[in-house]
Amino acid sequence: MKIALYQAETEKMCRLHQKILDEARDRLNIAETFSEMEKQGIIHSLQVIIENSIRKAKHLLKIKAQDVPVSAYDVFQVLEQEKIINSEEQKQWKKIIGFRNTVVHEYMNVSEKIVFYLVSEQKYKFILDFLRKPF
Repeated sequence: MKIALYQAETEKMCRLHQKILDEARDRLNIAETFSEMEKQGIIHSLQVIIENSIRKAKHLLKIKAQDVPVSAYDVFQVLEQEKIINSEEQKQWKKIIGFRNTVVHEYMNVSEKIVFYLVSEQKYKFILDFLRKPF
């Protein structure tokens, strides 16, 4: 996929998931409750933006003619070594990838409290900012 098209599609995806997560944040702020389906939708939105960030990170390494590690943790480690992200961002990505791994591999252990914290504190904006940053 050409980079310009990839970035345009990423922007479109970001708008959709930001809208979903912003609405969830607004509802959390007024203490509304969520149905089980809505909770799963929130988790899915977080997972989708994280997965897209991992894919973008791999594309960034390919552009730099770097070997692309299999592990998402390692991908972001190489991004730090290449000075594409800084050490503080690297620490955040470790937590984000850990959350994603829980959602994907330990889905019965996803903490609603953590999900609602991530949404209410707008932690997803860090991910969206990475995705929106031009190549």
